[in-house]
Amino acid sequence: MRGSFLEDIGGVKTARKEADSLVLTEAILKNKPIKSAGSSRLVKLAKKNKVLLRAAAVLQLPATEMSDAKRGVDEAMRLYDLMSNAFETQGLSFAIIKTFDSMPDVGHDVDFLVSSPREMAAAKFLLLGKYKADPQGRTHCDKLLGKFSCFLPGFKHDFELYPTISQLGETHLDPARVMKDRQKAKVEGRGVWLTSDPDRVLIRVIHAMFRHNFLKLSDILDFLELTRGVTPREVLDRVENAHIQEAFLFYLASIGRFLSACQFESARFAEMSHAAEKRFGADRLGLFRRDRLVLPYRIPTMGLVMLFLLKGARDASSGRRKSALKCLVAPPLIVIDFVSAAFRSSGRGMVW
Repeated sequence: MRGSFLEDIGGVKTARKEADSLVLTEAILKNKPIKSAGSSRLVKLAKKNKVLLRAAAVLQLPATEMSDAKRGVDEAMRLYDLMSNAFETQGLSFAIIKTFDSMPDVGHDVDFLVSSPREMAAAKFLLLGKYKADPQGRTHCDKLLGKFSCFLPGFKHDFELYPTISQLGETHLDPARVMKDRQKAKVEGRGVWLTSDPDRVLIRVIHAMFRHNFLKLSDILDFLELTRGVTPREVLDRVENAHIQEAFLFYLASIGRFLSACQFESARFAEMSHAAEKRFGADRLGLFRRDRLVLPYRIPTMGLVMLFLLKGARDASSGRRKSALKCLVAPPLIVIDFVSAAFRSSGRGMVW
């Protein structure tokens, strides 16, 4: 099996990779300049973890790197402006998810939640017609979910539409309720439709644990920031309703390992962790967290399988039979995607 493939998916967790990960994490958390600032390894790691601009000071980034990153942010904002104006003109409701959670850093795509099937169809018609969007290939799970991905002329960022927050259609939340609770906030000087603060936290957990299957440094930093304006109860109510108690405990414990390794204390994080343990009990998946702290931190495959099975069991016991069945389908799809990715030149399985 190709070594580069295993590295790309986080399957190679060496002592050097762990050391680099902890050096970068501690430097950003404590705003502590790195002695080896400018190291190409650390700059690459910052990019991979979507924290380049937040790491700029501690890495002493050259002006060219800063300019390139800021151009990416500017383009993402222009794409948001274009599409938000187009959707509002057509009377289409939406909320942006994930994209602006990591400001000043922005990822490679701009994601809109469009919960109404009628509005989703109208949005795709608008994109393919008036805006000459170029649709992108989707994985098998993206097709099950109903996600739509495209590039618009003149933009390097993907533009993606989600009908709900899920991996293969399993139920985590009511997208219509999320849309009802959305709020307009200021981002880079303009009004932006965001989901509510507790929903932003939940959505990030779902994406990290059930879609991406790994945590980036941006997930750690963003969780500490996003939980500023919420109470533990607001988040835990949503976690319980989503039936992902074990996943949330695993998420908190994984973040906690990095904070402890960096000797960084957060009263807000400690409060959330304590409240979660008191309400849901102790984390029962610690067996799967005895690996090295390498970023992005990939969730061990067996741990991921257990999370889907536990959620499926909770869904079944509460009458969410369709969601439970989809959770049961997840484990074989994870294996098939891994095997497929290992032998494809792109390194992507196109299943998961």
